[in-house]
Amino acid sequence: MKDSHSNQSPFQPPTYVPSVGIIRATLRFSSNRVPISLSSNPEQICGEARRIGYTGTQDHDLAIYRLKIRLGQGHPTVTLPGLYIIEGGIFQEYEQWQQKQ
Repeated sequence: MKDSHSNQSPFQPPTYVPSVGIIRATLRFSSNRVPISLSSNPEQICGEARRIGYTGTQDHDLAIYRLKIRLGQGHPTVTLPGLYIIEGGIFQEYEQWQQKQ
């Protein structure tokens, strides 16, 4: 007998995108701070990505960011766990991206 919950998908965290037109952030072409939005509402800025390093030392290596999300007007920001890169115009978790390489 199949479990009735086996067809349900696990929780999917929100997808964040740069609020400015960035497809890929590299060592050569990246910003220290990038405003971010939810992919479901790209017009509304909900936080900021802060560059903390790079995946390597070559010009094409990706910038690594920490995401700081504002929970609402007058609320403090929350730093999401994990590290993120910008690839394909969205923020992807660095560890997951690295496993695919």
